[in-house]
Amino acid sequence: MVKKKQGGRKAVDGKRPVRAPEAEKVPSAEAAEAAAEPGRKGKRRKLSEYTPENDMKYRGPLNYQGFQLLGWACMVLSVVVLVIRLGGKLDPSVTESYDGLAVILALVSDLSLPFLLIANFSRILNNSEGYRKQLLRNGGAALAIFLVTIGMGSRYFVGTLQQVVVQKDEIVPMLASFFRSVNHEGFLAFNLFIDLFLCTLTMFFLNARPKRVFTGKKVLILRLFALLPVAYELACLYMKIQSARGRIELPLWCFPLLTVKPPMTFAFFVFIALLVSIREYRYCRHGRTHEEYLDFMKTNRNSFHLSVHFCISMIVFALIDAVLFFSLSLVHAASVTAYDAAAEAIMEAMNEGARIALAVGIGGSIMLAAVAPLMLLYSYNAQPKRKIISTLAPAVGISLMVLVVLEAVRMGAGMYMRGREIDLNLLRQSIADLL
Repeated sequence: MVKKKQGGRKAVDGKRPVRAPEAEKVPSAEAAEAAAEPGRKGKRRKLSEYTPENDMKYRGPLNYQGFQLLGWACMVLSVVVLVIRLGGKLDPSVTESYDGLAVILALVSDLSLPFLLIANFSRILNNSEGYRKQLLRNGGAALAIFLVTIGMGSRYFVGTLQQVVVQKDEIVPMLASFFRSVNHEGFLAFNLFIDLFLCTLTMFFLNARPKRVFTGKKVLILRLFALLPVAYELACLYMKIQSARGRIELPLWCFPLLTVKPPMTFAFFVFIALLVSIREYRYCRHGRTHEEYLDFMKTNRNSFHLSVHFCISMIVFALIDAVLFFSLSLVHAASVTAYDAAAEAIMEAMNEGARIALAVGIGGSIMLAAVAPLMLLYSYNAQPKRKIISTLAPAVGISLMVLVVLEAVRMGAGMYMRGREIDLNLLRQSIADLL
């Protein structure tokens, strides 16, 4: 027998061997699952085709407690910034020493509202806490801060000053002028819980499904109520603009009623509330029910999709805010300077326009871009192991803010009394007269 190669193969007796039939390929489990799932090939799957049964495994490790802790930490930093500014009024060396630090802390403290609002939204999305509890808590806290500010401030602080000075009628205008000089904006907004209340109320009006009164087509009336918090926000914005431009002087009682959040931050959370409502509409329009959507809300897939939307939206709104900030600065410079004005005059006018923009909150949402990457690690379905932290975080935050204020009072008293002498005999006699 002669063996020779034909076409690179061995042949026996001049005959080319017949190739054995290939074994039938057995489809893998992944391929079978892809073939069984509709919409997997050729087109994007509809939202209603996702179910808890085909849920993804990835879940962000960061839950709402992480954002809650970050939010309260930023609130403490905001009090530190206010203390530094007040200290600079008593001692200019404080401003010189801590001016750069105050600017950085002010930027970080602006993130307190986004962090706390994301934590609040998480409790609504994972059904661990409803609208009623959040509205009562945030609304009650906002009202308490307003009453304490008016009651304690007007009766004890202002009342005490009026009893020791001769010009009693000038106390309130003097304090209002002092607060305007501290913030450089013409107003002082510090009641963060009003912002939490308004954003939660907006989400309630856009997404709630009441079982009484607003049922059927009447739910559209409830949706229109979302214009109320928007109108309140616009009214606060108008007053801030007028005060920043020196056209009006806001009274002291108005300060705790002003909103803290920048306009673009409020627009971002309105967009998120609309997004949640639109996703439910997309899920239910193909025959799905509201109860099935609630089950879908518990999936990792929906949580991750919302986190991606949060991340992209934060970056987009931060960019819009940056463009508005620089545009308003240029427009103000063009309106108050001539075309052939000197470069120094133009720069001064731009700085003035930037100050007015920052006073009303334009430019205050740029830091949202810094929070955006954290959203990819976030899951509203991730449950904390120790829920007691949610109760301890506000208590610790408020305690730290009180300690910062007390320390500031101590240091302020030391600055004021520096170089002054007190007659102890006169002090003893005054105490004896009181007793």
